[in-house]
Formats: sequence, C-alpha cells, structure tokens
Amino acid sequence: MLQLADRRRLRSAAAMSGKMDELQAQAAVILWKSGHFDTFDLAAVLGVGEDAVCRTLQAARYLERGLA
Repeated sequence: MLQLADRRRLRSAAAMSGKMDELQAQAAVILWKSGHFDTFDLAAVLGVGEDAVCRTLQAARYLERGLA
C-alpha cells in the first residue's frame, strides 16, 4: 500500500514543472498565436512542462486584456 502512495506523490510532484525563462515564454506566446501548435507541442519543443506553458499563455491573455 505504501508503494501506491509513493507513486501518487511522485506523479503529483512532477505535475508542476516550475518556471520558464523569458525567452521560452516569448517563444510560447508567439508560437501559440501562430495557431499551429497546442500546449503539449510547445512544452515538448521548449523543454518545459505543459503546466508552465498554460500558465504563461494565461498570463499573456490577462495582460492583453489590460487586467494587470
């Protein structure tokens, strides 16, 4: 039973990939706006987690709307 809990903890810890640098964030937004890539593809190309790409794109939308 403990092994099952350990696997769940490993998965949840790996779910958050951390931060992207500024160049990666700019590339993600530009490539996303091209309409040819999804978040999974962008994460693979940029070498970051998909969650980081999603957070970056959400922040870019927020800024574009003038809500920051």
